[in-house]
Amino acid sequence: MQPFRATMRNDFLTPRGTPYKWQDVTASLTRTLTGGSVGSLVPVRYQWDRVDAGTGSPDGEGEQREWTFARGQSFTSVLMHTDVAGVDRPQDPPPGTPLSPMDISYPGLPKAPAVDLLLMLSWDVVTFEMLCTHLTTTPALRTPGSWAELDGISGSWAELRFSDPGATAVFRNAHATARHLGHGTYGGRPSVVYSMACLDCVLDVRSGPVRQRGRSSYWITLQADAETGDLLFAEMTEMIVATVTGADGQRVPVQKRRTVRMFAGTQLPAPTAAAIAPARPEPEPAPRPTADGAQLAEALRLTGRVADHLTWQVSSLAHLPQGMADLTLMGFRSVVGADLPGTYRQVKALQAGLRAAADGDGAVWSRLPEYRRSLEGLLAFGQFAADGADRLLAGDQPGRDIMTDHIRVVRVDLTDLLALLDRLAQPVPVPSATGHESEAQP
Repeated sequence: MQPFRATMRNDFLTPRGTPYKWQDVTASLTRTLTGGSVGSLVPVRYQWDRVDAGTGSPDGEGEQREWTFARGQSFTSVLMHTDVAGVDRPQDPPPGTPLSPMDISYPGLPKAPAVDLLLMLSWDVVTFEMLCTHLTTTPALRTPGSWAELDGISGSWAELRFSDPGATAVFRNAHATARHLGHGTYGGRPSVVYSMACLDCVLDVRSGPVRQRGRSSYWITLQADAETGDLLFAEMTEMIVATVTGADGQRVPVQKRRTVRMFAGTQLPAPTAAAIAPARPEPEPAPRPTADGAQLAEALRLTGRVADHLTWQVSSLAHLPQGMADLTLMGFRSVVGADLPGTYRQVKALQAGLRAAADGDGAVWSRLPEYRRSLEGLLAFGQFAADGADRLLAGDQPGRDIMTDHIRVVRVDLTDLLALLDRLAQPVPVPSATGHESEAQP
């Protein structure tokens, strides 16, 4: 069993190369053997232990939140033995043939942009592992400074699956080259360091009447264990330049930069502030005798607006195409952790608790962690809904504008409410015996 950590950042760029939106994913996963080997090939399974994600823009960075729907999900592949001494290496597939068989899919998860990001990172994990095997077993790369053309990778192609069964993507590698950079260490282990480049690859995507035709160029630096050949560290930068053609024939340019890293190790990613927040209730919460009246009133107002948003969401389901409402509800439950009616009841309970706090009943403060989880889930789902609207309403600009404006307002309300609850949850200062608070000593 081998644990790994992985990170992915997708930057969406303007024509001048300036990021206007980005997505960050941080994950931990475990690789296990799933059966006996065939020749020198071993079947393996990768399981996601934890995945956290967040989005950002020049206007502000959102906190990362756990994708609970990804916990325990897995995919499979095949690898060569890490110790290949004395074992005949299987022949590389001829140029133009598909890559090694694997099953990277999550059929139990709904169609959603978040699931597509999880698939994207899954492909990257397998790419790093297969490339590590390829580089460490290429005879031309055995000495520092050596260079080689990777004939087994050049021209190979794969059909990539998305969460939407109607979406297909084909990735075809161009001319791939690699270099043995030398030796180093990682985690106290001696390593062999390689670089690899593959420029101007084909990346074509089709989803119904929408088509994307583009090119991908990527560069990878990789460290392999000098004794076992196993992956220790890999980092990839990928540039994607494409054109998306909508059902109306209108073409939109797309530029994206991806940075992906994968590390071998047992330490899980550091928990985010959002992940820590629910674990900080007071051991014995006591009713707060007083709270800032203006802040309570504002929190009540924002909670009411969030409840109205949930009511709007329920009513909007009636206008979705047949079957899409069920998928939306499934995606909502996966991201938020509860269904729409349950989340609405949570928000209304928070509203009632805040109203009682204004009369001196502080029982609401002990339940803030569970209320926060619901609100944070709503905030994450809103971003996924916005991304989904960009894709599903590509030919309906007025509809996209309405959805984008609505989600923007709700996101501001949720962010302000979460910040306000943090301030309200702070202990009330207790005046000193002299009526003055103590001053910090230098």
